[in-house]
Amino acid sequence: MTQYLMAFEAMERSQEKSYDKFVQIASHFYKVIDRARKMRDDLKIFVLTHAENIGTPEAPSYKMKTVGKMLDNMVTLEGLFTYVFYTTIGKDETTGAPSYKLITQSDGTTTAKTPLGCFDDMLIDNDMDYIVKKIDEYNTGE
Repeated sequence: MTQYLMAFEAMERSQEKSYDKFVQIASHFYKVIDRARKMRDDLKIFVLTHAENIGTPEAPSYKMKTVGKMLDNMVTLEGLFTYVFYTTIGKDETTGAPSYKLITQSDGTTTAKTPLGCFDDMLIDNDMDYIVKKIDEYNTGE
């Protein structure tokens, strides 16, 4: 998980008293994301993170979890990506077992987003192969 890049560095530097360490941690993480964005167009890069509720339990508002406030205040990380999915857990109607789905568009509580017309449904199966195929179809116009 990518936010662990930030968390591990924060823990390694936990004895440092200066705010500068959070600026440096944010800068290091931003460089990783920026480098990934500049890689070859034929690569599929998935950035997996945890979500953080910055709202309330009654009115949740989820965003990408970060360490410190610099990235949150300076860069909306989700804005750097064309595709942002959030996991939701429901129950399978037949078996009652947990059912893991991905949210493709914001429902007002997440920053989920995909280009209009790429995915037909608000909820899709948690299947990276399906996602890659749909993105390729969308980008090639097939």
